[in-house]
Amino acid sequence: MVAILLAVLSTSGVNSLLLPSSPSGVTTSFSASQDAEAIFYNPANFEGGENYRIWTSYNRFYLDMQSVSLAVVKRIKSIHLGIGFINFDYGDIELRPDYPTEDSVAYYSANDFSIILGASANLSPEGRIGLNVKYISESIYMYSDYGIAFDLSFAYKTDKAGITLGAANFGSRITLRNQSVNLPARLSAGLSYRIKSVTTSADVHYLINNGVYEFGVGLDVPVHDMIIVSGGVNYRESPYPAFGLSIMPGALIIKYGGSFYPKDLGMINSLGIGFEF
Repeated sequence: MVAILLAVLSTSGVNSLLLPSSPSGVTTSFSASQDAEAIFYNPANFEGGENYRIWTSYNRFYLDMQSVSLAVVKRIKSIHLGIGFINFDYGDIELRPDYPTEDSVAYYSANDFSIILGASANLSPEGRIGLNVKYISESIYMYSDYGIAFDLSFAYKTDKAGITLGAANFGSRITLRNQSVNLPARLSAGLSYRIKSVTTSADVHYLINNGVYEFGVGLDVPVHDMIIVSGGVNYRESPYPAFGLSIMPGALIIKYGGSFYPKDLGMINSLGIGFEF
């Protein structure tokens, strides 16, 4: 039974790498990400300033899974540097012995932890490049291992439109209970276009390990100088809607994102806060 549960959790490596690390990922995660939280999705998009920019979020998923994330970015001369942390908790997992048996049901825990070192820079007035180096560890039951992965992306943006290409989670393998698995490598492409004050975006992802595609479209609509309402539709095996709200009083940013996950698994709820110091 342990082997079966390990296979479910680690079929494509650290599955939490494919789930959102901040509210931005609940609507569109690749082309529309920006500022400090973009280090989790598209390193070409994250930007620092003269002050430190902080981003932290809490995410509640289906089946009692949850994660917390933290990112700190700053510009040093012409290079934008950042560090990010993600801790993903799978919750209590039920370990049922083979039937029939009188053995009691047991529970065990599983979690993933990642450290991200990122850098981005301008290639031209409109072009940017970003690179992440990630330390990733996964612990399931009494088994654990770690790996190193890389994200690389390119972005070209004007005042009205943008295109971005990237590759994520390419690196070493993780071995759990003598079973070696790949990290969930992904190729991504995204488009964004602004119509007056409304920003539209579309992403497509190809999951190399599974040989499947995922899609997302999103819309950011300002309804006030300090308020933006977001909506989106994602496709992962089946379509599911997403929505969000951003409030920006001064240098403070507060974001909420929600999504109804497919297969009746329930809602994803994300809350993030960003500020400078």
